[in-house]
Parts: sequence; C-alpha cells; structure tokens
Amino acid sequence: MEIVIPDDDPPTYATTDQVDLQRLQPYGTLRLHTTRAADRPQLFERLAEAEVVINVRAYTTFDAECLGYAPKLRMISILGTGTDNVDLAGARAHGVTVTNTPGVGAPSVAELTIGLMLAVTRAIPVSDKRVRDGVWQHVEGPELEGKTLGLLGLGAIGGRVARIANGLGMRVIAWSFSPDLERAGRLGVELVERDEVFKQADVVSVHLRNTPEVRGLVGARELALMRPEAYVINTARGALVDADALAAALRSGKLAGAGLDVFTEEPLPPERNPFKDLANVVLTPHLGAVTREANARSRAMPVDNIIAFLEGRPQNVVN
Repeated sequence: MEIVIPDDDPPTYATTDQVDLQRLQPYGTLRLHTTRAADRPQLFERLAEAEVVINVRAYTTFDAECLGYAPKLRMISILGTGTDNVDLAGARAHGVTVTNTPGVGAPSVAELTIGLMLAVTRAIPVSDKRVRDGVWQHVEGPELEGKTLGLLGLGAIGGRVARIANGLGMRVIAWSFSPDLERAGRLGVELVERDEVFKQADVVSVHLRNTPEVRGLVGARELALMRPEAYVINTARGALVDADALAAALRSGKLAGAGLDVFTEEPLPPERNPFKDLANVVLTPHLGAVTREANARSRAMPVDNIIAFLEGRPQNVVN
C-alpha cells in the first residue's frame, strides 16, 4: 500500500522517521513531500499511486478533478478539523473515506482566542512597540470583567472559550446551529438569536466550521449591529468574516478593534492585507493550534485514524 503526504509545507512531520509515521511502516510504503506542489499537475503526480493520503495543509484541494487523478485512493486522513478543502460528497462517490481530528487543537485555539481578546482590548502589541521605541504612553482599554462575550458556535472550542471567559467574570452568550440548552447551562452560557450576539456583545468571537452556509456570516450588516466600543475575534476560518467590511468598520471607528488568526488567503500577502496599517488590529499567522501539546496530538491522530481504517474499525469519519 502507498501512503502519501503530498503537502507537508511548512513541515509538521518533516521526515519519515517521525515517531508517529513510523507506526505506519507495517501497513505500506510512505511517501512524504515537504514542499508545496508547484501546480495541480505536480499534485496529481504525487497522488497518482496513493491509496491513503494524510492531508496536512488546507491549500491542497481534493475536488472532483483531483479525485479523478487518484484512482487507487481509499482514504483521506485530514490533519485538523476543517474539511472545506475536500469535496466530501465527491469523495464518497469515489469510495474514499475522509476522516479528521476533532477537538485536537481545541484547548490551544481557545487559549489563543482569549489571548487575542486581551491583546487587542489592552493594546498590548502597540504598548510593547512604544516601550521598545522609548515612548512611555498609556492606552486606556476596557476591563473584561462584567463585559459580554458573544460566541458564534458553541462546539469544542467555543465551549472552552466560554469556560475561560466565565473565569474572567464575563457574561457569555452564544448562537449555535445545534442549540443544546442543557450543555449551554453547564457551560454558563445563555443561548440567543444570532443577531442578538452582535447587538449585545462587547466582544464577538467566531467558532464555526467553514461550510457554505456560514461563509461571510460576519459581514457589513452584522458589523453594523455592533456597538462602536465592541471587538471581533476570529480564530476559526477567514472566509467566515468579510475582511473588507471589517477593515472599513475599524477604519471608520464603528468598531474598536479586532484580533485575527485566520484569513481568506494564507499566507496573507502584504499587498492584499486590509489590516496592515490598523493599530487596533492584532494579527497572528494561523497559529491557534500551534502548541507543543496540540502539535503532538495533531501528528498522532491522523495516523490513529489510518490504522483504525485499515484494521476495519474506522473512526472520526466525516463523509
């Protein structure tokens, strides 16, 4: 059996000697590519003989054309929770099982969410730069205690953010596609209608999967519902927030600030970065799940999923 990693760039596994990849040796030959495919034909060449694929990077798109160039493919094991780069129905039609790694980065992403919230509300990056430049100048920000955090999504990550926010003394409200009153109660969260999240929250934080029905969910209309002293945090997917609308609201003073870890185009090109000159925005390079602990879980679980599939007990199947 040929097991292929077509897109380990920047490296997560880096070498076939990595301890988790070593567990695949009894099941077949592993081919690891540590560069990004130059173009689609090169990607198709890498996948031509693959029976199992570990998909490390979401920029590799497994659409109908790609699946057609991988006639032996039986399984795609995604490193991460997002499945927006895979045609799930098309994979199913081709007889390809798709798995992901649910919750693997939840603690880390939740902690970064709170970190971004503190960084932007207290102007920590701005103050750091000023001190380094010899400028001793205060920025007055809000306390989070007593403020309202509005969550869009209350899954594994949203739930953890809610618990941390409760510890900060915040009131937490949320909207979810699958409202669960009992679970919300356990988390200390009040479920509300979607527009109420924008109207009531001092901070709106996005925690939804990137699916067609939520792309552009936070747009000009929704941002207009928010108060001028409110903030937006996005550690989910860039496509969920209209970047141009958000930048316009921040420039015009209709919003106080934003903390963003994800973008529609990644890496974010400087020439197409609408937040480049905005001091009230904190930007990080999609590092929500980049911790030692989350990385260890991320490397292990795709391999766990492959072994379970090959041994006839598939787990974490998404299609």
